[in-house]
Amino acid sequence: MVELAGVPLIKRSLQTLENQGIHQVVVVVGYRGEEVRRLVSSDPKITAEITWVETSDPGISDGTSLIRARSHVDEPVLVLGSQLLFAPDLIGPLADAHQGSAPGTLLVDRHLGRIYDLGSAMKVRTASGTVRDMAQDLDDFDAVSVGIAAVRPELLWSMDETLVAGKGLESLLLAGPAGRRIQARDINGSQWQEVCSPETRLHAEWLVRAYGADLNGKEPGHTAPPPSPNDPRRTLSYVEGLLSEKNARHYVLFNPGPVLTSPRVKSALVHHDVCHRDSDYAGIVSGLKRKIRRVCRGGANHDVVLFSGSGTAAMEAALSSCVPANGTLLVISNGAFGERFAEIADVHHIPTVHLRYEWGELIDTELVARTLAAHPEIVATIMCHHETSVGVLNPIREIGRLCRARDVLFFVDAVSSLGGEELDVRRDNIDVLISSANKCLHAISGVSFVCVNSRVWPRIEGQAPRVYYLDLKRHHRISVEQSLTPFTPAVSSFFALDAALDEILSQGVHNRIAHYQQLNRRIRDALRSMGMECFTDTGHESHSICTVKTPTYITWRELYEQMKARGYIIYGCKDDLQDRYFQVANMGELSEEMVQGFLDTLRQVLEKAARRRGEVVEYQPIQVAN
Repeated sequence: MVELAGVPLIKRSLQTLENQGIHQVVVVVGYRGEEVRRLVSSDPKITAEITWVETSDPGISDGTSLIRARSHVDEPVLVLGSQLLFAPDLIGPLADAHQGSAPGTLLVDRHLGRIYDLGSAMKVRTASGTVRDMAQDLDDFDAVSVGIAAVRPELLWSMDETLVAGKGLESLLLAGPAGRRIQARDINGSQWQEVCSPETRLHAEWLVRAYGADLNGKEPGHTAPPPSPNDPRRTLSYVEGLLSEKNARHYVLFNPGPVLTSPRVKSALVHHDVCHRDSDYAGIVSGLKRKIRRVCRGGANHDVVLFSGSGTAAMEAALSSCVPANGTLLVISNGAFGERFAEIADVHHIPTVHLRYEWGELIDTELVARTLAAHPEIVATIMCHHETSVGVLNPIREIGRLCRARDVLFFVDAVSSLGGEELDVRRDNIDVLISSANKCLHAISGVSFVCVNSRVWPRIEGQAPRVYYLDLKRHHRISVEQSLTPFTPAVSSFFALDAALDEILSQGVHNRIAHYQQLNRRIRDALRSMGMECFTDTGHESHSICTVKTPTYITWRELYEQMKARGYIIYGCKDDLQDRYFQVANMGELSEEMVQGFLDTLRQVLEKAARRRGEVVEYQPIQVAN
């Protein structure tokens, strides 16, 4: 409960884990355990699912804690002590480490010259990437333990309860049959400090002041050396230079995808030529699947399958492959993309029950329940999470609960919500989640994917494919067997998606969502102050799009051209809303300065158009929402 910059370490650790996509935590408490529970439970920012395990041992050792916790563990886990201050970027790579065959992976720091108290640190000797020995008094060592590890459940269950009392994590990792197969992973300069004395607490406080709350800032006065010819930063600088050429026409995009991307994502498109059948590329695909599963908050029973194509490709793959034969599909729609489901089903001769609402109308969950009860032939349900055509969020959690109760498969189109809205495939009972790279994930067009619950595969076993290129079972088989795709993928787009996923996982999905909410609230308040009306005002609008009525004193085409001439792209609505409404999206790598510049420009364009038509527009003061 030691505080650093006013935040207790336990809270800091839990928030960091949650922001890195880890939402299930086991906390073992002993002395002052009830006080720790009250401290954590009183913080509304901590929403992780916490299992509390109590022990009467006043001085809980790592060994005692692991023995008490292991009955709650059935898949690979991260293990860390409560006295650690650590940078968030340590967690992402380690969370992926359990995919290998090693029983465990230990984080180590090889930069010995910066260790604050080397004398009391746990020394580590490594060889060929594995831990060979550990001890505080070790004479021959090349690293120190950070005190964070990824371990498999079988390693925990192999521990002899009579031998672990009083032992630390590092000693336990070397004990038993798993010893000497523990992998050592260097932290590559990331910041950390074990807070175990007044002196180390002072040093930890200095780290927070010097490097920022997330320990990712630069050291004061530090000047990075110029990049070498082979350094990726050279490529990054080159790409940034290309994008800033004076004669280049580039715009700030306020359309709902494709979106603005960061220089890091753009630079990922410039890479060495690779073979899409090579094992190195298989590593890229394997990493993408793990990272996407984390963003979806999936578990060990979720498979991710990648496609080269827009979100509609993944949509068609899911519908054509995952609706069991001789079954009926329930389509729930309240906009253009929901209606697209029915069109795809019709092409593949899939029987449907179409529960069609007016565009933007809220979905009645009771009516959905009655529809499922009235049609026992329904084997799957599909709907949009964020109906992009109108900017409304639909109640996937409630519908997912209804479908699971009736053992009906639940498909969700999260093309424009994944990474920008609260979503959890496990909590929301989503069997097939459909999404793409070029919206809230901030990658480029050309890659889409599905996250599939393993309970789907037995239901479609033996079912003849309805399509060839988009046969999901074929993609899944090749993905599992080789970590590749059955056909030539959009190689560069895969690299860009990998960079974009690293960004959102480093930022924290929760923080990305909060950033979207802030920008969207700012845009809505400003539009309202300009006297503009939104298409819906139900309280269920998304946090990434505003669907706005075109003012009477300017046409949609005039507004679009005027804004484009000033460097901003807005988006026209579809079908019945065409010309009457337009959309402003805050997806992508948008800064607050970009948003403010857009709003100021929009106000100027509208004022000029109103004067030209002889109309007076009264602007209301902005009411900032809480």
